[in-house]
Amino acid sequence: MGRRWAAEYHDLFAGDDDVTFYSAVSRKAGPTALDIGVGTARLAIPIARTGTRVVGIDSSMELLNIAHGKVTSAGGGVTSRMRLLFGDIRDFSLSREGKFDLAYAAAGAYNRCRSTAELAHAVACVRDHVRVGGTFSFDLVNVGDELLDGMPRLDGVAPMEDGGEVVRHLAWRKGRKRGDVECHATYERFDARGRSVERVAEREMFHMFEPTEVAEVLQLGGFEDVNRFSDLKGGRSAGRKDDMAVYLCNRGP
Repeated sequence: MGRRWAAEYHDLFAGDDDVTFYSAVSRKAGPTALDIGVGTARLAIPIARTGTRVVGIDSSMELLNIAHGKVTSAGGGVTSRMRLLFGDIRDFSLSREGKFDLAYAAAGAYNRCRSTAELAHAVACVRDHVRVGGTFSFDLVNVGDELLDGMPRLDGVAPMEDGGEVVRHLAWRKGRKRGDVECHATYERFDARGRSVERVAEREMFHMFEPTEVAEVLQLGGFEDVNRFSDLKGGRSAGRKDDMAVYLCNRGP
């Protein structure tokens, strides 16, 4: 249950930049898209509303159940254009779905890969599912050394429909393996009177990839015309110090 609520609370703190970015990429790419790590379908639903047929995969049945409920509630226009499947983003096969015009992985999904070799295998899976000339886009997060002290930091306050609010704290610390980072997230919900009614804590491991590692993986994976941005608004990357790296490329022949 904790993971379910943490996922729903997480959506409260998500901005609209990634929805805008990936929706624009989808419109240019073509009528079919693969959402890798669909989660609660936060991005997939608005993309489906534009007329794109979206297949979403995720390894969490809890998140897929949330997504299914949201897709059903969205109405026939969205429901008929969406398909949600259980699958590991690092190793999947969807041969019955055909080739996609676009594959995208948002919210640092590939930071869950624990090594460059694992990322390379995940990218190879994408290549198998995207048509020649099709688009592949994803973003990665980067946590700077100055944050790796394990100290909880207030990371936002989000309003609830019932008049209450949710407060999020994040704490980061280095993992045992080089490049691994532990994220400790705490969500506390308050009612309209300011009383704490629920507190959910979750821990997750991320891996920080160097730009050179990602570039090599994409090249070996057969992806071309690689663009790297420092944010979801198309800012040009300044290098490893960026808090985010956004990649946009095409599948080669």
